[in-house]
Amino acid sequence: MKRVIVSCVAAWIAAGCGSAEPAARSSATAGSPPPAVSSARPAAPAPSAPASPPAQTTGEAREQRLIARMLKRVEAARGLEATKPVPGVLLDRPALIAQVKEHVSRELPPEAIRDEGLELQLFGFIPTQFDYEGAEYQLLQDQLAGYYEPADGTMYMASDLGDEEAAATLAHELVHALQDQHWNLEERSKYRPGDGDRSEAVSALAEGDATSAMFDVMIAQAAPHSGKTAVDLPDEVFSEQIREGMNQGPGANAPHVMRSSLAAPYIYGTLFVHALRRRGGWAAVDRAWDDPPTTSEQVMHLDKWLAHEPPLAVAAPTFKALGAGWKVADEDSEGELGARLAFEEWMDPKAAADASVGWGGDRGVLVTNGDRAAFAWRLRYDPGAKSKDERARRAFAAVTRALDKALGPATKKSATFACRERADRGPIAVSLSGADLVFVLGPATTSRTAWKSAGDCALARTWSREIVAAP
Repeated sequence: MKRVIVSCVAAWIAAGCGSAEPAARSSATAGSPPPAVSSARPAAPAPSAPASPPAQTTGEAREQRLIARMLKRVEAARGLEATKPVPGVLLDRPALIAQVKEHVSRELPPEAIRDEGLELQLFGFIPTQFDYEGAEYQLLQDQLAGYYEPADGTMYMASDLGDEEAAATLAHELVHALQDQHWNLEERSKYRPGDGDRSEAVSALAEGDATSAMFDVMIAQAAPHSGKTAVDLPDEVFSEQIREGMNQGPGANAPHVMRSSLAAPYIYGTLFVHALRRRGGWAAVDRAWDDPPTTSEQVMHLDKWLAHEPPLAVAAPTFKALGAGWKVADEDSEGELGARLAFEEWMDPKAAADASVGWGGDRGVLVTNGDRAAFAWRLRYDPGAKSKDERARRAFAAVTRALDKALGPATKKSATFACRERADRGPIAVSLSGADLVFVLGPATTSRTAWKSAGDCALARTWSREIVAAP
């Protein structure tokens, strides 16, 4: 499931990630001041040719020296030279989130966040009466330690961090600054409607790069003669650290899909970067920036990126079966990562991985008609080794079993179709057609007081057949 707010902010989610291994628990030596940033108000983007630099107080000058010192460590760890200094601003969490909101308001149309929440509600992953946008920002406020703003080249950090979190966050954000200086992070991270999976892939590369280099800095700072780097940490241990961090603290009360998709770019992006580093060091990561992954499948399977495997073309689902007056609110691709995260809401992570592997392409469409909404998603698998459609058949069987367990027995079921009627969100149906799985959700009437089904499984079957019959 794509996350438009998080993907447009190069952020560091610090929970559970402050230390790379038991030997690196303490990142600051006793008695030494932690890296700090200016506590001034957020700075506006600097003019292109300032007459002279603003005067600094003694405290601010000291803080900027600490930033410059950490930048040198990051440059050495990452193998990239900074082309200019990076200013920093220290904010309390409400002010930090206000800064994020201002960034998001520039980058995203407001309907993008609303539509994302509506899709999750139709799936049943979040409650119907739920302030999705407010919950997104609350989760960020609970988990966000800082973020780098490409528009003004400034790093913003939470003011309530402990020494170790502050050092880790500073290192992470300075890697984003190096990315921006060398590869124009602002341009690469722009929101592009209908291109969600590509954006997710770039976000994963950015967060994986920054997380991996940050771990290198922290290990070198805690155990300078160990000779170890982030790639020495087993992938399973690293992934579990991130997941455990997201399931602790105030953010643990957020819906599972929000927590898992917030952690996903850090987990899979870092695993991708570590795979590259094991093949060719940081130079291999630099090559990935020069030729970035275009799908989340390429991030999750290095061989797919090496082969430049493109997604299969999948037409957006049609929706004439719903009747007159319906129009497209959103159309996008979820990618293999989106498929895995969706399946994880119905089954355990290993089963979800098995059901999503072999992703070839997909297209989803959210449609609305007044206060009614519905969603259709067509997911296509690559040909299997034994038969062309084996992966789709296995995925269909896994999904239908998981839905039986999660939602109860199907209302209508055949060898290639399973549907359940829901009183509030409308029917949820999945069908198998060749190498494709087709999901239809709704229609439902989305009242502010109570949702109500506006369809049934007969309509879902008709709609599914229309989608698979389309060219």
